[in-house]
Amino acid sequence: MSDGVTGQTIAFAAPVDVGGLSLTGYVQFEAVGIAVPHFTWGFEVERRVSDVAKAIEGMLPGARFVAKDGGALELKLDAQSVPQGDASVAPEDSYRKIVVRQASDPSRSLVMCDASKDRMAELTTDEETGRRRLPDAEDLFPSARRPAVKTNHVLDAFVACKPSFFEVLKAERRIFPRVRIEPWESPDNAPHIPEAEKTYNETVTFEHPVEIGGLRIVRFFQRKTVQSGEPTRFAWALQVAQTPDGAARAIAAQYGARFTYYWSLVDKDVGATPVSQHLTLRSYFDPDEQAMVTCAPDEAETKDFRLPEAAETFGWAQLGPPPVGRGNRLINALLQCRADFFEALGEERNAFGKVAFKQAAGPYRKEGDAAHAPMRVAFEKPVNASGFTLTGYIQRRVNVAGEMKLRWGFQSPDGMSRIERTTERRTGSVRVSGKGWLFDLQTDETGYTPSPDLEFDEGFLGCTTPLASGMELLKSGDLFLK
Repeated sequence: MSDGVTGQTIAFAAPVDVGGLSLTGYVQFEAVGIAVPHFTWGFEVERRVSDVAKAIEGMLPGARFVAKDGGALELKLDAQSVPQGDASVAPEDSYRKIVVRQASDPSRSLVMCDASKDRMAELTTDEETGRRRLPDAEDLFPSARRPAVKTNHVLDAFVACKPSFFEVLKAERRIFPRVRIEPWESPDNAPHIPEAEKTYNETVTFEHPVEIGGLRIVRFFQRKTVQSGEPTRFAWALQVAQTPDGAARAIAAQYGARFTYYWSLVDKDVGATPVSQHLTLRSYFDPDEQAMVTCAPDEAETKDFRLPEAAETFGWAQLGPPPVGRGNRLINALLQCRADFFEALGEERNAFGKVAFKQAAGPYRKEGDAAHAPMRVAFEKPVNASGFTLTGYIQRRVNVAGEMKLRWGFQSPDGMSRIERTTERRTGSVRVSGKGWLFDLQTDETGYTPSPDLEFDEGFLGCTTPLASGMELLKSGDLFLK
């Protein structure tokens, strides 16, 4: 629950009446990594604090609760009924008492035994940590361990985190609806440095969510990391329309596995359930909180494995714009401000989907531009090309020191520093103040320097180039017309 403190809760299927108190669950905490180690255990009760205290006082003749900080009530037990503590522990740090405090629901209470470590010598010692531990809550309530329910073969194979998952996925692909497939590179890839790590990804978006084993799956991801031309690591993941806690509960219900506060498999369940220790969960906002359930097996388990392309597994994509076919050609031409950029743009126009033409610069227009109202072309969906994410195209006339020039290029959701960093990685060069673009010393012979006319702005990557006198300017909308 926090540094040095861990806890477990067991919710009862129905309230249990004990002495007139309605118990709704069991709770226990271990605070063994703090200044005064102690253990706490007890029940959640469907009554307010004052009512619970009166009920216990009626059960124990002579017992009286004393008010403490935070609205809690404390009852010290008769010294004759409490095991003797360690004489080396200060008297104020040696205790065993009953505490009643408000639960998260004000209409309920927690009635707990709280004992210092020295008063709990009868507890067993954990072999891994060498510390005394309370019994596992699920050992005290065995019915909380749900038996694994037979579920879809895809989920069975996925939670095992083995490469054989892809064979099952391909065999069962009929259960999935139509898909859109988007390949994309990491913006940190450095193609001109052979020994640098490079990451290649594919995203598979389903036409509608797929329900499998309690998970509501909306996307599939796969990733391959390559170094010196050889694949080194692999990972694959499911994006689900549930919070990480909700996804963890669904997996636990199917396989009896438990997860830590940080959504990784608890140590005791490693090898004890079908769920791999390499399976983790994390938050993913799209735009509301969802979960990413990821398998990232170690290299020993993926030796000689070839990650199939998403189209091999799911078949050809039937949805959305196709991916950019020759992203390197398009981006290289842009970074060098070459005229063949417009030819490459025409060849890739299908990748931009259903575009919208808008007479506005969006948030990227600089103050002081003596420009006509520019034409902005907004793409149907973000487009991935050579590590860049592109959301639109814009061009406009600008007056630079009395000379009319054309500013043209792509819009991006990224900031200026991220765009410049990606450019450096893609070209194998660095921009030095006062000197312009220079080759990186690590760059292979294939590297190149961008054009001096290349510019960066917040959310913009493009060029500002001279306009020949009397030249008929091609309208930006015409570049994207089918």
